[in-house]
Amino acid sequence: MILPDYHVHTIYSPDSKMEPGEAVLSAISSGVSEICFTEHMDLGHHMESFNRVPDFKRIEKSISQLREKYPEISIEKGIEVGYIRDTAEQTAEILSGQKFDFVLLSTHCVDGMDCYLPESKRDRDKITAYKRYLETVYDSVMDDNLTEYYDCIGHIGYIAKCNHYEDNTFPYQLFPELFDKILSEIIKRGKGIEVNTSGINRAGHVLPHPSIIHRYHELGGRIITIGSDAHKPQNVGAYIEEAIDIIVKAGFQEITLFKNREPGFVTITRA
Repeated sequence: MILPDYHVHTIYSPDSKMEPGEAVLSAISSGVSEICFTEHMDLGHHMESFNRVPDFKRIEKSISQLREKYPEISIEKGIEVGYIRDTAEQTAEILSGQKFDFVLLSTHCVDGMDCYLPESKRDRDKITAYKRYLETVYDSVMDDNLTEYYDCIGHIGYIAKCNHYEDNTFPYQLFPELFDKILSEIIKRGKGIEVNTSGINRAGHVLPHPSIIHRYHELGGRIITIGSDAHKPQNVGAYIEEAIDIIVKAGFQEITLFKNREPGFVTITRA
């Protein structure tokens, strides 16, 4: 059975101390068949450590060495781009000069602050904060500066795993019209969504919520990847099989894998 983990961070991201080799060994021991490194690039982020361009040459060298050392697992070069409107054009310029297998476009910052920080609430109630987050996700999808430079929208509902409210769940029913606008534009532009398992322990569900995955399929969405968002070895491959079950229940029969930013569709099979 194909078990891909298309969202992994290592020492080349500012918030991870995991060596790439550790990630690969953990992936192999967890039964992961394909791993994609997606280091952070959040130009314009208010935290200096994130407002940076990754060392692409070192990353490329590391991946090349790991591919040679561990031929039993597919290793892809990706990146997770954090959307910030003011730096979108600059981000596009940098991406245009690089080659990747897979590019995630994610919304971490809303109105100048990362949603992960408690102070990002700014005394907003859940509905107000979640709606503002979704509006920023919509802006990211609609930003023509980046359209040709990414493949999937990452962890829709990221704010839900930040534990700012008593009930952090983020289902489709909260904002059906806004979700439909976002999902329809993703499909229209030939992009996909990521099912991110890091929300399970923090929000109580994958990101996006299963109801949103189901609606994405109803609207005609077919490009869909799975990632753990691991920053530590023990989290590589976490809940990937559970995510596959959710995807199947939503109506999908295939998982999407990427090579040179070209999507490939693999039929979901059971062992």
